[in-house]
Amino acid sequence: MTASLPALVSLVGVVVAGIGLLGITAPAHLKRLLGRRRVLVGLPVTLGIRLVVGVVFVFAAPECRLPTLVRLIGFIELGGALVLIGLGAPRLERFADSWLQRSSAFVRYWCVGALAFGMVLLYAGA
Repeated sequence: MTASLPALVSLVGVVVAGIGLLGITAPAHLKRLLGRRRVLVGLPVTLGIRLVVGVVFVFAAPECRLPTLVRLIGFIELGGALVLIGLGAPRLERFADSWLQRSSAFVRYWCVGALAFGMVLLYAGA
């Protein structure tokens, strides 16, 4: 079972890179998708994703190419889950609203970072 954990790190990398690529090539489309999905997602799903990714990264780290980085990201994800609990759903919703109102250039810049970050995760888990 543990041999598949680094593959999950790479899978997260593919998803993050894919979101980044979409945001670079079609920022308005990404914002529309996120705007529609945030009503369905909200705090519980966001919290669950952070917890699962954090735990997977912490346990996968020893078997990854970049174990220190993967472990650090895992702990950051777990810390992010705690911050989300403190923020609560209304603040998370306001944050999502403010991000969705940003310009296409802003979205593209962030998505360049997401693409690069996803590629690093893909490498780390491979």
